[in-house]
Amino acid sequence: MLVATWQEAGLAGCARKLRAATVMGLPIVVRRHRTAQSVGAYFDLITDDGRLFYRDSFHLGYFTRERESLEEALEAHTDLVAEFARLEGAERVLDVGCGLAAPALRIARRCGCHVAGVNVSREQVRQGRELIADHGLSDRVVVQRGDARALDFADASFDAIVCLEAAGDICVTEADKTRLVGELFRVLRPGGHVGFSDLALREGVSRADDREVRAVLYHSAAELVTDWPAIFAGQGFRLVECRDIITETLPTWEHVRAVYQRRNDEVIHRYGRRLANRTIAHLERIRSVLALYGTFPVIAALKP
Repeated sequence: MLVATWQEAGLAGCARKLRAATVMGLPIVVRRHRTAQSVGAYFDLITDDGRLFYRDSFHLGYFTRERESLEEALEAHTDLVAEFARLEGAERVLDVGCGLAAPALRIARRCGCHVAGVNVSREQVRQGRELIADHGLSDRVVVQRGDARALDFADASFDAIVCLEAAGDICVTEADKTRLVGELFRVLRPGGHVGFSDLALREGVSRADDREVRAVLYHSAAELVTDWPAIFAGQGFRLVECRDIITETLPTWEHVRAVYQRRNDEVIHRYGRRLANRTIAHLERIRSVLALYGTFPVIAALKP
């Protein structure tokens, strides 16, 4: 990977990757759990490779039709969360855990609003700003590095909020989940909606299945066991709509595996045969784990 990074981004790119790998790995080795800083470093590390194989979106697809492409399903997921956020008439929208701002760009273009994105990853903020400029939307979409558990915005700053499959990554403790939703409530104006989606588990899994979850998602399975609707209700939101789309997200794993297999020579060159084969094996098994234990709530929550 460092050889490929050297060829693509030179010494500075290699330095960023080494720093990210160190910051990501040390908390797992020393503390046996993730930290907010290590989550940011994880996305610093994987962003180049994610874009290489899956382009600019860092969430699962929402497959509603046969023969739907991964890109179409990724956009459909963005559109679903935007629909749940009730963006009609919204002028200022917050995107929490905004990735590279691909969803924010789509929302701004389709809804005519201004979008502020917050991301814990330095690298994704850097590349996100480049992507926004490339699309000519710097006047309507801005991204900044920040902690969604303590947002740097005044009360009632936004007409609507989207949080698209990011909350589980941001929250490294159980208390963080309540803090995050409490912050969404604080910065949303009364009468505004949150459109929210996230992968979760209904219950704990075996040790072997937990290894698969950790290998693919940089989570322990226990961290993903979450009742998000109950957390939103507990923080004062009124649940307007809630839908479980786990079945519609599962084809994502088949599409991702197909990408790796179709570009097998490139994957082996970049990672080595052993890691490439191990990655494909993890992708084959994670789908079964999530089919058995997963849930994927999409929530429309109103601040009264």
